[in-house]
Amino acid sequence: MNPLNAWLSELDPRHSAGLLFEYMPNVLYFVKDRQGHIMTGNQAFAERCGCPSAKELYGRRDDTLFPLYMVEKFRRDDATVFSTAEPLHDLIELFPTREGLPEWCITHKVPLIDRKGEVMGLCGIVQSYERMHDHPQRPVFKVVEYIRAHYAERLNIPEIAEHFGFSLRQLERRFVETFRASPREYIIRLRILIACEHLRTTRAPISEVALDCGFYDHSSFVRHFKRMLGVTPLAYRKKHATA
Repeated sequence: MNPLNAWLSELDPRHSAGLLFEYMPNVLYFVKDRQGHIMTGNQAFAERCGCPSAKELYGRRDDTLFPLYMVEKFRRDDATVFSTAEPLHDLIELFPTREGLPEWCITHKVPLIDRKGEVMGLCGIVQSYERMHDHPQRPVFKVVEYIRAHYAERLNIPEIAEHFGFSLRQLERRFVETFRASPREYIIRLRILIACEHLRTTRAPISEVALDCGFYDHSSFVRHFKRMLGVTPLAYRKKHATA
């Protein structure tokens, strides 16, 4: 046996390195097995999941804790880690606050390899993206707040850029650096995520959902929805509807 693995196998799990994350309140830490069951996490992660303690996390799966549009993204990334045995870094994604509201976070996922060289699970950390960045990048999040508040309206990106003191080129560069997406693509993603909740929790006609979420027409909505999630809005509703 590798001397390092032998040494690690002797550690008492009650005193593992994972406990360090209990002293890092702005860092969420979790471990999953290959089947997607959460094995452990720190208290901050448990509270974000709506659990009173980390013990309540054991054996839970993402679909029992998070909105489905988040679950689908988490599972795709997990599958990539499992299939490639390579870490994924700097994933910009939505994660719930303690109040259950979506917040932009940055996630890192690393495979856990057993003694045979097989991937047995993964561990990850999640941090609030907005809290990690200093003042020079804060204006981007003011734009984001504006977009969140007005996502259902016709949004003119050059006008938004001018309103917040950016040139169009500066705003586009900041969005690509921060979210790996242009402002236009960011708006589309946000509208699709909100539309997912409408489709899942209401019986409103799909054309009405499209307009309520800021899309110009039904066909535009269907095209963007299928491009982003790989299924049509109707197929998504049939699979996930709770209303």
